[in-house]
This record gives sequence, structure tokens and C-alpha cells, in this order.
Amino acid sequence: MDPHPEPKTPARPIRQLNSIAAARLVPSFCILASHLSFENVFKDGTTQGAYYRIFNPLGFNSVSFFIVLSGFILTWISIDRAPGPGFKTKRLLRILPVHFITWAVIVCAFGALLPKKSLAATLTLLQGWIPDHSVYFSVNAPAWTLSTEIVLYLAFPWIHRFLTGRTTDFLLTALVGLVAVLVLLPAVLQSLPDGATFSNAAFSERGRLVDVSEWKYWLVYISPFTRFLEALCGVLTCLLVVRGKWPKSVLLPSLLLVAAVVAEELWAPFLMTLSAFTIVPVVLLIGSLAAREIGSRTTTSKIVGKVSALGKYTFGIYMYQWVLILLCEQYLRPWGNSLLSGILLIAVFYAVCLAISVLSNRWIETPVNSFMRPNIAARAAARPGGPRTASPAPERATAGS
Repeated sequence: MDPHPEPKTPARPIRQLNSIAAARLVPSFCILASHLSFENVFKDGTTQGAYYRIFNPLGFNSVSFFIVLSGFILTWISIDRAPGPGFKTKRLLRILPVHFITWAVIVCAFGALLPKKSLAATLTLLQGWIPDHSVYFSVNAPAWTLSTEIVLYLAFPWIHRFLTGRTTDFLLTALVGLVAVLVLLPAVLQSLPDGATFSNAAFSERGRLVDVSEWKYWLVYISPFTRFLEALCGVLTCLLVVRGKWPKSVLLPSLLLVAAVVAEELWAPFLMTLSAFTIVPVVLLIGSLAAREIGSRTTTSKIVGKVSALGKYTFGIYMYQWVLILLCEQYLRPWGNSLLSGILLIAVFYAVCLAISVLSNRWIETPVNSFMRPNIAARAAARPGGPRTASPAPERATAGS
């Protein structure tokens, strides 16, 4: 116990953080662009090389952004009301419908090309725990992050109860410690034996493809335990922001993020490019965006407000894009474009993913959640003590949203 406990964390000063919701679209686009960079989108080799060198590392860093954001948003929506009965079920219902759809479509369309050993693990979202790239990258490759999301959902009620009663000094010390672990882990692993290695279109140093240690890559980038530490950074950041202990300047984190990405491309060993260089500016940026909006006396601009409405669809964009990429590889092959045609292709690809996500949210995810909500509420009420307060409409809080 802390010797000098602080008052209870204050209530949320505002309900919706439009700036963060709008900001989701940028890393969402970077992840999609990074996946497309593995294809020969542009006919000209120099153009394709530049496209790959810019967006491939941004894809890795954008995943970190969403994982940190998942912890932040879960904490934000729990400030006024601690997670109660039904919390885990509600959270799982935000991700499982899209997961099952994408898994089924890919298995039905490309099942003959998939390793049979991966099907059960990917269906149950346990693939992230298996240090084998033929498993965690199988079927819908981006879905490996959901292994971490499930851990976060299961642990969050306990984490929330523990951290909300800690002092600000404790929260800040814990955040610094977690960031230090995430930065030092890949640095320490650099000096250890690689063991078995494998190659992937995403593995490059300064534009040159490299083989990567299977166990090191899994431990740094895939392992739910490691990625859970990033989500905890988001939890701690949110608590500090709500307590008014976070700087409001967005400029410094933005400059640090740009500098980190440049350093990754020009110098850093591959393992260090996955998140070690960018975790500090990512945490600072998410906290500063929220702190600035909370502390602002004026509402966000109408443009930001309208763009923020699209933020809830980024999870669908994240999950459906791999289906479209596989379909393009197998049937359409729209590669080898001129500069303008290639840029248009990337933009159209993102727009199509967005449209599919909107339709999925409207006709699948929302009806499923509406159908299940009364049952969840009834089960929660039947538990000893029942729900303490009425539960508002759930908000998305996933790695891809």
C-alpha cells in the first residue's frame, strides 16, 4: 500500500475524445499501406523502394500506437464506472463477430494454402502464444494482435482496481519502468544467439531484407505478454491524464516520433525498429492529445469532429484488409502501376476497407451486440450484488480501433 493515498481519480471531464478518435485514421492507413508495400504496387523500382522504406517501418510502429491506445481507451471509459459484471463479454463481442467472419472467408477461399496446424489456434485467437510464424501469421495475419486484446480484457478489471488506488508517483514510476523494459528488451536480445531464423517481406534494415531470429521476433513483437506491457502503458497514461499530470503540448511528441522513425530507417537494428524507438513518443503523443482536448476551453473543430466519427471503423479496416489483399494476390493482381495510378490504388483500397467496415458495423456487429445485450444484462443482474449502475452503450477499445 502507498503510505499517502491520493483522492479517488476524478470523473471524466468530457465523454468523447475527438482528437484521439480522429488520430486513429493515420496509423490505420499506415498499417494498410505497409501491408500493400510488400506487393509491387509501383512499376518503377525506385518508387516502389521508396514506398516500401517509408511505410514498412510505419506499419510496425502503428501497431504499437493501437495497442497503447487500447489500454488508454479501456481506462477512459472506466473512469466514471469500474468494470462490472458483463464487462469481459461486452468487450469480446466487439471483436469476435469480425474475427469469425474474416477467419471463415479466408479458410473457405484459401484453405488449401493454409497450414492445418494453424487453424485451431487462429480460430480461438491463441496464435499469439505460439512462437511459430507459420501459426501466428496464418489465416488473417493481422489478427495475432487479438491474442493480446483478450489478455487485456481478462486482466483489466483487476488492473483497474489496483491502479486507481495508487498515488500519482506510483503510476509515473510504473510507466517509466514499463517503457524502460520495452526499450531494453530488444537491445539485450541483440547480444543473444539467434537460433532458428526466418525471412519475411517486412523484415528489412535500411531497405535490405534480413533474416530474423524466430524466438526473438516473437518475444519482442508478437508475444501477448510483451504487448500487454504496452497496453499497460496506455492504462497508466490515461490515469495520469485524468489526474491532470500530463503535458498538453503535442509538438514535442510529434517531433520525437518523426525523429524516431528516421533513426529506425537510417541506423537501428531490426529488432529495435519494431517498437523500442517509438514507444516513448507514442505514449507521449496519445497522452498529450487527450490532455490538450480535456484542458481546452473550446470544442474541437467541426472537421475533427466529423473525421472522428470514422475512428470507430478502424478495427474493421484492420481486420478486413488482409482478406482483400489475398483476393488481389490470387485473382486481380492490380500491381505494377504508374506513380499516380499506384497512389490511387492505395487510396481506393483504404476506401473499400472503410466501406466494408461501415457495412459490417451496421449490419453485423451492431445487430449482434443488440441481440446479446439483454442476455448480458440479465446475467449481470443475477450475480450477487448485481450491476451497480446502468451500463451505457459500449465504446470500441481494440488494437485496431
